[in-house]
Amino acid sequence: MTGFWNVWVISLTVIFLALMVYVVIKYWRTNHLADKDKTIDSFDDIDENDGPPPRIMFVGYFVAFVCSLVFLFLYPGLGNWQGLLGWQQSDDTVQDHNKSLDEQIAQLGEADLTVLAAEPNIVASGKGLFQTHCAACHRANGQGQKHFPNLIDNVWLYGGSDEAILHSIKKGRYGAMAGWINILPKEDIQNISYYLASLQQRPLNAPSVKIDLGKTAFMKSCIACHGADAKGNQAIGAPNLSDNVWLHGGSIEEIQHTINYGLNNIMPAFEDQLSDNDILALAAFITNQRITYDAKISAIPADEITQGEYLAYAGDCVACHSAEGGEPFAGGLPFVTPFGTVYSTNITPHYTEGIGDYSYEEFKAALYDGKGKHGYLYPAMPYTSYQYVTEEDVKILWDYLQSIPAVSRRNDENSMMFPSNIRLGLLGWNIVFMDRDPLDLTSNIPEGSTKEEADIWARGKYLVAGLGHCSECHTPRNIAQALETDKIFQGNIIDGWNAPDISARELYQDRWDVKSLTDFLHTGHSDKGSAFGGMADVIKNSTSFMTRRDVEAMATYLLTGDENNTIPPNTKQLQPTGFTEQAKQSEMYPLFVSTCGACHGEDGKGRDPIAPTLLNNGIIMHRDPYNTIAVVIRGLEPSYLNEERNFMPMVSFQNILTDAQLSELISFIRNYLGDRTEVVTIEEVKAVREKLQQAGYAGNFHTTPDMYDKRDRNINVE
Repeated sequence: MTGFWNVWVISLTVIFLALMVYVVIKYWRTNHLADKDKTIDSFDDIDENDGPPPRIMFVGYFVAFVCSLVFLFLYPGLGNWQGLLGWQQSDDTVQDHNKSLDEQIAQLGEADLTVLAAEPNIVASGKGLFQTHCAACHRANGQGQKHFPNLIDNVWLYGGSDEAILHSIKKGRYGAMAGWINILPKEDIQNISYYLASLQQRPLNAPSVKIDLGKTAFMKSCIACHGADAKGNQAIGAPNLSDNVWLHGGSIEEIQHTINYGLNNIMPAFEDQLSDNDILALAAFITNQRITYDAKISAIPADEITQGEYLAYAGDCVACHSAEGGEPFAGGLPFVTPFGTVYSTNITPHYTEGIGDYSYEEFKAALYDGKGKHGYLYPAMPYTSYQYVTEEDVKILWDYLQSIPAVSRRNDENSMMFPSNIRLGLLGWNIVFMDRDPLDLTSNIPEGSTKEEADIWARGKYLVAGLGHCSECHTPRNIAQALETDKIFQGNIIDGWNAPDISARELYQDRWDVKSLTDFLHTGHSDKGSAFGGMADVIKNSTSFMTRRDVEAMATYLLTGDENNTIPPNTKQLQPTGFTEQAKQSEMYPLFVSTCGACHGEDGKGRDPIAPTLLNNGIIMHRDPYNTIAVVIRGLEPSYLNEERNFMPMVSFQNILTDAQLSELISFIRNYLGDRTEVVTIEEVKAVREKLQQAGYAGNFHTTPDMYDKRDRNINVE
């Protein structure tokens, strides 16, 4: 500091302190003249009196002045004065970092990012630069967010070589995709979105013909940039569309939005803001993060990842933790409850949007205790069943979830009413309703079972009660939405369908056996009918990926029964006769032929691949006619489980048949094709129709591709 500025700083500091001392002393000396009873002014009928400042204020000023003078004598603060202690700012710097970044990089003699990424000091410098220049877009650990790429995986828009990374930082990037909304027909854009989603082998509620048409439209309009194999072009920053990494959102809705309106990708250039070595340090930090992440995943044995994937399928994780048409495990599926709507969460290893910041212990607490890292979980998450999964399986499942791609989809906000929106209250729910008894795999084994049969029954129980969490849908719930365990598997209304009674008594009465139930759970089709609604999703995303042996064990357990799930000794099996000559003389038979017979056959035995059998159909034979009524009123779309067995859509009879006609027709069908002689009343049909109309289901297919971007997230059948 020059002599002038030295004098200037000292003078201003001394003058300021002297002025402050003068002001304080002046008020101290006149403090006794203050009159607290004297009113100086009034504002809105509030008097301002001439009260004296408290003595503690003057004591505080005195202490502050003394501390200031001591500081200015001991430490630098008055111009060039160094202080009596001789302190320097460099004393607060760790000695290992005294070298400048330039010196550190110069000593290495090369700019290889892998080498630089192994130097802790350089990585630390790069981390600081990343936090100030990059983290706002790419997040603090480089995993990115929607529209801003993940920098620590091995998926690169413009290439992942050292040269490409450094070029991106120095020069920036600019990419553009044109919008096609005014060029392509809406149907082509929809079909392209189905085709692109199908490239990841993602389960879709779309017929193969639409996927094929989407491929044709893609080949016509998109291959110039993305290539015929949809693997993209790094030279122009056209992304790979065949993998499961989506920069701008990978749900059907988001893909269609991108195609419709296009995008502009802009990354600013930093060559004028950062030195070459700053850019090297920044790139070294990114490389270090990527190497660390790769090492973490590589440490997981490959067989554990394979086994964990199987457990994720068995636990039906993807069905609940994926929105309709959305990216796997990224959350967003709504669960409508009497208390509001809960959305499933992102369980990919993204640090800020998923569970990347979870430890294994925190993950285990979520599965076993319903305690998430940020609060207690709603029992829409079936932790009441997952508590029965062995810790060995939980650890393997955890390792698998760490290995899947991190998806930057933000979680939806739940819309729960007060007081159910207070998470702490769920602790009370757990205390009152959660059964903490361990799963008993040895009691209630059928008498006379061999060791092999007992093992199959126990394996089935473990899968049904734990990972499969079948009771969560198929068991009635009380007013607090807790399972009524004394009525286990006796059915429950969900999304406008009846998750039917699958108790051992009902299955036995309806003539299910191990083969038919195994076929149904494994393929979605059997000689007892085909899956639809939520069960089709379960099969599509879960049981179809399991071994037939495991599915057979589940079927064995369900058919055999357990505690609170037995077959009464006097239970008789139903014996449907089919349409007898007497039935064909009924006035209902012509109505059946004209409304149902065209697809299901005049004998009701079905017509592959048009419509399934109604004779011996599990839903027709079921004691509760709810689903039979609902199917007729709602109609059905194919389940898209097996291309060769995707039955044709079933139209709704909502505006075709009256309640009286439906009650008579359904009673007629259930009598002859299901051996259910109980009459379905007009009142029952009316009640189901009104529920479905209120929820917006009546007259609609269960799920159509168009519903991906035209769905009501708050539908409630009640």
